[in-house]
Amino acid sequence: MSEYKEIDALNNIYMKYKVEIRFSTTDFLTDNKDYCRVEFKVGGKLFNFYVEDEQDDIRYNYPLLNLCLVLRELEYYIETDDYLIWCNERSLDVKNPDILAHYKNLGTVYREVEYIIGKIDSYISDWDFEMGSGASWELRKKGLH
Repeated sequence: MSEYKEIDALNNIYMKYKVEIRFSTTDFLTDNKDYCRVEFKVGGKLFNFYVEDEQDDIRYNYPLLNLCLVLRELEYYIETDDYLIWCNERSLDVKNPDILAHYKNLGTVYREVEYIIGKIDSYISDWDFEMGSGASWELRKKGLH
């Protein structure tokens, strides 16, 4: 058990649904290195989509941090139900067909992952994640080892 209930919750999902995550080092959404392609396997089902990693957390290659990144991407999708707003919040080109295809794919991925694991929750608050504090700092520290 961790001192952070958020990390325990992520670990429970990771173990219960036999999560596997592989990030590409060469495939990015419209060559935007902040959006890396991921293969996300959960409950025996494989999904491919792009995950924002503006803080370069993928470099830690720590499984629970990777899971948090994936779940955060799915949370962002569901929190913004308008494509134009979603693009503007992420500084993405609304007219780019690859970005629209990614957005539509996120909808499918979200529904299917939610069916498998239930409510999608990355557990770590936006504040902690952005500031690198609390449970997010703990995850990043573990990735340094």
